Amino acid sequence: MKLLRQLRRDDTGSFAIEFAIALPVLIAMMIGILNFGLVLNANGSMRNAMGEGLRLAKVDPTATDASVIAATRSALVGVDPNAVQVLTFARGTSNNTETGAMTMSITLRPIIPFAEIPPIVLTETKQIYLPS
Repeated sequence: MKLLRQLRRDDTGSFAIEFAIALPVLIAMMIGILNFGLVLNANGSMRNAMGEGLRLAKVDPTATDASVIAATRSALVGVDPNAVQVLTFARGTSNNTETGAMTMSITLRPIIPFAEIPPIVLTETKQIYLPS
């Protein structure tokens, strides 16, 4: 009984136990924040690249669809070029006005070492009016 009371009052080693409980939670939070930042970076880069490609189509009416897509790919910074799954540009008409629509899809692989998580797919479609 006396030994049990002594052990309950002894707090040596409590820091190590608390640290062992808190460390996995902190590491999981840090990896989650890192993954969230990577997704936000890829989304911003994708939107910027699409804006650059569509700007070329709007400013240069003689630009081909291939040159618009090439300009979009070259403006995609900070994202693995192999991650781009879909990148299309199509011209059309709407209300007797020429339009251009671009669709891009990027697949990101999460970097979480201890969990099997499916890839994150970001898809964006933008449409603009082109000069006649």
